Amino acid sequence: MKRKIFILLIFFFTIIIGLYVYKNRREVAIEEVFPGKIWAKPIPTLPDVKGVGAPTAKNCGNCHSEIYEEWKLSTHANALSDIQFQSELAKPSSPKWICLNCHIPIQNQRETIITSLRGGDYFQPIEIQNPNFNPEMKEEAITCATCHVRVDEKTNQSYVIGAHGGTSPPHPMKINRDFLNNRCQDCHNETYTLNQSLVCSFQTGTELQNTNSQNTCATCHLPEVRRSFVKLSLNRPVRTSHRHGFIGGGVPKKFDLYKDQIRLGYKPGIILSEFKLEKGTISIRLQNKNAGHHVTTGDPERFYLLILEGFDSFGKIIFQNETKIGQDWEWSPQAKKVNDNRIPSGGEFSWIQKPKNESNSIVKYRFQAIHVRLKNITSDFMIQSANQVPDPYQQKVKQIKTLYPHSSIIIESTFVIKDKSRKDTTLEALFNTNAKRRGE
Repeated sequence: MKRKIFILLIFFFTIIIGLYVYKNRREVAIEEVFPGKIWAKPIPTLPDVKGVGAPTAKNCGNCHSEIYEEWKLSTHANALSDIQFQSELAKPSSPKWICLNCHIPIQNQRETIITSLRGGDYFQPIEIQNPNFNPEMKEEAITCATCHVRVDEKTNQSYVIGAHGGTSPPHPMKINRDFLNNRCQDCHNETYTLNQSLVCSFQTGTELQNTNSQNTCATCHLPEVRRSFVKLSLNRPVRTSHRHGFIGGGVPKKFDLYKDQIRLGYKPGIILSEFKLEKGTISIRLQNKNAGHHVTTGDPERFYLLILEGFDSFGKIIFQNETKIGQDWEWSPQAKKVNDNRIPSGGEFSWIQKPKNESNSIVKYRFQAIHVRLKNITSDFMIQSANQVPDPYQQKVKQIKTLYPHSSIIIESTFVIKDKSRKDTTLEALFNTNAKRRGE
């Protein structure tokens, strides 16, 4: 009897172990793990475009030269070489292949193809070598083809997606303005929990939709300009085009990009609508006038640092206070948002200060709004853990303080008490200063 029970137990445990091994070793389709998620897979391989060649930005630039030069200065073009991103990507907790689906989103840019997930675990992707890997295209990060090239299901030929028509380009063309307008939301409008401490939280598209505005992402981030779509030597008419600098929050990926931010269309989402002194009370009011979404938006760790300083007659700071506009998250043991005082589109933020002991000696006040993308404490940690970052980015992470803009002053205003005058620093002067700043 005991022998039979023992045999049954062995049989039972063998079945359990077998099921466990099968469940955790079987190949599970990506679509089964992330149903309906566009970002879960890269854009399928794009064959060469007739009349163009490989769908690289460089090849597009042979004709669309001015647009190409703008794109090279964009956040999109620097999405892979972004030092902060490379540091985050190197973390052991990073599901690298998922992150890369937005930062190098075309299969041509990937050295391997993820065919499925072992046991449905996104930390165990099953990979094969990609015979169509294009290393030049990889370095272009979010390249032209990300939005403008797809494959015709019937002919299996690549074609270019445009918004205007009425031209005779050398390549196959389809007009689909709605596709282009909605493309941004595939990466910039998602909140998804991978596990307790890994959360993607980008709700910029939803924030825009909730305003019921007729504007699209392109309205602000790709402002209109009258020009020929292609280089002048091709003798094509001047039409309404779009800048392709993809300007965001005014904190570029490199210091040498500051000089082009305003030219490419940057202006702060917020304005300083009130800065006054009355009966010893400083009233500061900010309005989200120019952004169709919350400010700040996107990366939940971005925020506005607001600083108010009081100066005496010798130019010495004798009063200082600060506050922030943004989100606060706890990342461990479970990621969760604990506070959010961001300004929705059209909304306002008021900050009241009452300096006491120092007030009689203060002759002027200075207010600054600083858009912070990367805190000093975070970049300090990145430097300490830089050895886990592979070449060619390891040395750059070690020098992140000097190579990578952490923040930008986007508003600065001075209030002189004697004559109650207010002077705002020009955006051009602020960006000249920003190019020389280092750290947060």
